[in-house]
Amino acid sequence: MVLNQKDGPVTMTTANAVLSTSQKTYVYAGFSNRTIYSCEINGTSGNYIADLCADLHPENARLNFYLLLMNGIRVVFTKAVAFSTLLTIRAVLF
Repeated sequence: MVLNQKDGPVTMTTANAVLSTSQKTYVYAGFSNRTIYSCEINGTSGNYIADLCADLHPENARLNFYLLLMNGIRVVFTKAVAFSTLLTIRAVLF
């Protein structure tokens, strides 16, 4: 299997492909940490394969990590503010 990427094609072995009993074909999923523009196997390429690979953009993983980190910081800050508010109300009432 060949995954065509921006930096050049990457060849992957399909020796561990699984036989589908219902369709009597071999199934193999190829993954990469870069955007895949098209996929080829045994010299044939189909548009459906390119369509499936078109939505994968691993370059956005860093942005997703930063968004997750910001949400975590917001949760910690909100808990700190809520806890401080409760302690202040407790000190004023008692």
